[in-house]
Amino acid sequence: MKKVILVFLFVLAASNIYAKKIEISFWHSLGFHVKELIEQMADEYNRAHPKITVNPVFQGLYEEMQVKMLAAAVTRQLPDVSQVQIEYLDTYVENGIIDSIDDEISSVMREDILQKFWDLTTRDGRIYAVPFCVSTSVFFYNADMYEEVGLDPEKPPGTWEEMIRMGKKLTRDTDGDGKYDKYAMMFWADGFYGLMPILWANGGEFFSADGKADLTSEAMVRTVRMLMDLIFTHGIMPNNWTDWEGGQAFLTGDLAMGSFTGAAISYGEQNLPWTLKIAPLPAVNGRRFTVLGGSALTNFSRNRKKRRAVNDFIEWCVSKENTIRLHEMIGYVPVRKSALNSLELKAFLKENPNFSVPIEGIEYARPLPAHVEYFKINKLLRDMLQRLILNEADIEEELAKTEKKINSLLE
Repeated sequence: MKKVILVFLFVLAASNIYAKKIEISFWHSLGFHVKELIEQMADEYNRAHPKITVNPVFQGLYEEMQVKMLAAAVTRQLPDVSQVQIEYLDTYVENGIIDSIDDEISSVMREDILQKFWDLTTRDGRIYAVPFCVSTSVFFYNADMYEEVGLDPEKPPGTWEEMIRMGKKLTRDTDGDGKYDKYAMMFWADGFYGLMPILWANGGEFFSADGKADLTSEAMVRTVRMLMDLIFTHGIMPNNWTDWEGGQAFLTGDLAMGSFTGAAISYGEQNLPWTLKIAPLPAVNGRRFTVLGGSALTNFSRNRKKRRAVNDFIEWCVSKENTIRLHEMIGYVPVRKSALNSLELKAFLKENPNFSVPIEGIEYARPLPAHVEYFKINKLLRDMLQRLILNEADIEEELAKTEKKINSLLE
């Protein structure tokens, strides 16, 4: 009897251990309309997987979350899974904070996600995260303003030259005080995101073959000069508005067009008080490029059992159904081929043509230059552009000074 009782207690204890739920901490960082959807997705996963509980914790916007992530890495209190901006990935790889997941990716998911998206999370031939909320840069424009000046809102600018020509009609003095109060566009001094599509179209690259920043190339000089000409030659862009003022002007209808992430389409359609239209970024020299960016899901867990559960959750997040939902509700491009080819998505795009533009942009999209010092480099670029815009500084001199600063940082 004692032996029977002991066996019974052992089996009971063992069953309690195995029946214990796996708790997964999940940090995410996209606010506003995205936060609610991601938390809804985690809740749905929990209901479908009674032995696993994913606890989503919103950690603010990307910059706020990065500070918290690095602090957590120092204290070894990282979450089990996290949504990480692609540009931050190099920090985790360089410092050994995350491991390659090549051996953990299912063959189905590896094949079904476009290689261009895997390129976003691949470093030195190894994959470190799964593409999740991915977007392309697109051209937003105010269809009502187009009609006001006699432009056809169904015919956005296809080239840089057309953008300038249309921009001169859209830039106006409507109150008669002798100063423009409505402008065609504003180039937000956002460094890589603003420069790279034009630089690529001009045949340039940011880093040279030896890994150094190449800001004094003919292609880069031409790129920056084109942007400055929008202000000082063509007069279709203000030089004294802050980013906040530009954003407000776009909201109120005093700014006609500009480059934005495709992930803002849904928010723009629902909240802008005028008719929003979306187009590809204008071609330069007959070539069109756009930026491919966004965030990925990273597995930080070191526990074998929990790590398997995290991988299952990640694969569920980027399922065909969920990646379609991220597109339809937000504007992120579906990362799976099966989603891109689905009848459901094609039917949605027929009814919502704005959403087709970021998907079409996948063909000519490229990831931004990857570097562990990405954000320091980007700040130097932003500061340089601010000086050029606000002070009308010498372009070649500023590029040479900034190139020297960046390369000193990289040494």
